[in-house]
Amino acid sequence: MARKLSLALELYADANGTVDQRYIEQMRNQDAEPVPVDPTLPRFTLIVGPSPFTMPRGWEFFLTSPYEGATYISTVLHNAGYPVRIVDVRYTPNPLRAAYEQIIEGTDVLGICTFEDNFPFCRALMAMVRDSHPDIPIICGGSLVTSVPAIFMSDTDCDIAVISEGEITILELMESYARGSWQQDLPTIKGICYRDEKGKARRTPPRGQMMDLDALPRMRLDLWPQSRSPLGMQPQVISSYSRGCKMDCSFCYRTTPQVRAKSPEKMDRDLDWLKTQYGVDFCFFVDLTFSSHRGQTIEMCDVISQHDLRWTCLTRCADMDVPRINAMRDAGADIILYGVESLGPEVLREARKGSSENLTVRAMRTTFEGGVRFGSLLIVGLPNETEESLSHMVQFAEQYNHVTRVKYLSAMPGTTVYQDARRNKLIRTEIDHLNWLSVEQALHEDEFLNVSGLPEQVCRDAYKRVYDAYQPGPVMDFRHWPEHFQYFHPQPADGTERSTSYAGTGWRTEWSSAAAPLVPGSEKYTLDKVADPEVAAVGSTLMDCGAKKLSVGV
Repeated sequence: MARKLSLALELYADANGTVDQRYIEQMRNQDAEPVPVDPTLPRFTLIVGPSPFTMPRGWEFFLTSPYEGATYISTVLHNAGYPVRIVDVRYTPNPLRAAYEQIIEGTDVLGICTFEDNFPFCRALMAMVRDSHPDIPIICGGSLVTSVPAIFMSDTDCDIAVISEGEITILELMESYARGSWQQDLPTIKGICYRDEKGKARRTPPRGQMMDLDALPRMRLDLWPQSRSPLGMQPQVISSYSRGCKMDCSFCYRTTPQVRAKSPEKMDRDLDWLKTQYGVDFCFFVDLTFSSHRGQTIEMCDVISQHDLRWTCLTRCADMDVPRINAMRDAGADIILYGVESLGPEVLREARKGSSENLTVRAMRTTFEGGVRFGSLLIVGLPNETEESLSHMVQFAEQYNHVTRVKYLSAMPGTTVYQDARRNKLIRTEIDHLNWLSVEQALHEDEFLNVSGLPEQVCRDAYKRVYDAYQPGPVMDFRHWPEHFQYFHPQPADGTERSTSYAGTGWRTEWSSAAAPLVPGSEKYTLDKVADPEVAAVGSTLMDCGAKKLSVGV
């Protein structure tokens, strides 16, 4: 019997209709010759809200870098002549108030980026705007609204949810709004969930993924407010040459599951633009599997090598060999992040990783011998994990000191893990779970849904030991520090010297992780308030998470 895909089948559609092609060609042409901004067109404000997620020392640049998806949405609208503003409140102490005050300054259409960990912020912001400015239409896009559109529409004041990719859809929506024909056009615009005249949420047929990523514009990073700050744009950027992933892991959500890639020529134009316009010197390629095809990987590395960049990327242990690592090293790769997750055979099988300990060791040796750093991404608490397999993973981490990130398993909406957690009554309600995801910081003291059934102490001890085996990140000279960052966990005081060759012995003397402050009100969403008592008891008893500390003023 064929295995059921974890993601909704509608995400596997292709954007290849006549309307799709018209907007794809519009994007391509307007990248070459942008339309001057027309002040008579609707003013579009895009909100990028807060995330509780920390980043390890040396990776803090990721928290302040322009997000690729938001940049593309803003760029296609800017190139089409719309007045566009990005309001970035990711590291503001009171992001709700800051976002609201900037929205009311001059917005005709409001866009909100949704992520799995910012649902309470999105819901509260929409309620404020709807209460004071009921005529401003609200469009939401991103991974959260794509994964649970029905729940999102039922519990928020969102008018239109854009499902999956948004570049084509936002152009069609704004064109319709500008000519005053939204109500009659919405039922015919693909890839959205909208409200009819009675307020009932309606779905349209799927838009599908763009077939030709070469039509995407060069990213206008100057649309971000950081470009107008005293330090200007940071020289580290998030980018990619592909979308989608050939795998179907049980814990991972992708808004674009099908693999599509830019041509080498397009990649060259994009990197030249980032380098010459914004002085970029470091790039985090967020392709889900950067090296999945050997020939393509080597081609892209040949392009990258022409631009004098340091860089990092994500990939799979199964997708590495000597020709690929040599090409990546020669192109300036600093560290390659591998989705190791676990070493347990039954764990990897249940997670549908298509990997094994042997593949992990082979990839690690190939990477080390190629002269590039190997960065493990690990998860504590996957289904089928045992105390023995978890202990083995910890020993592996401590032996090689190659860890870049560890986190407790998250039941991300839209994934198999999420559906299983709902079926097994680990999730009380979907809204409760979305609220709770907003307090996960990727720290030792986080609460977690105990999917594995292991004792909480075992999970926490394993997490702490792996966390203490972190290696330095690639950007230790980051200068664009926000004023209100928070810093966590200085050097482990256990007398062990770890991972010091790259950044010196004091690289984590003051902190091991950093993040924006938790949003005020986060204390309302701890497990004891949003989960059944027996669920909270096995994943939040031994330590107080950051949100719980807010409630007692710590």
